[in-house]
Amino acid sequence: MQTRPVIDLARGVLMASFGLSADDAWSVLVEVSQHTNTKVHHVAEDLVGAVNGDPLPDPLRQQVSTAVAEVLGPHAPNHPSVEWCSPADRRSQAGGERSTLAMSDHRRDLSSDPL
Repeated sequence: MQTRPVIDLARGVLMASFGLSADDAWSVLVEVSQHTNTKVHHVAEDLVGAVNGDPLPDPLRQQVSTAVAEVLGPHAPNHPSVEWCSPADRRSQAGGERSTLAMSDHRRDLSSDPL
């Protein structure tokens, strides 16, 4: 299947960004796909593109935020305002070029995480 690699990358992005399990990341992708009437692999391509600096369309960003908040439940940090931030937004918030993936005010710096 040609779309599998980008879907797996997007699941990894969601897992690293929001601390989701692999199953929860898949649920987020499916939920966003259904609510935006977009194929899962297109949602995945947009998420991976956003990590690489491409803008994430607002409707998709809002659906990702909503789906992640639903998966994390009431114990999510800053629930229900879990929000996807674009790389450009993160750089301007951080005042530099550091690579971070953010959940609203709860930021997880991936530049120092061992892989």
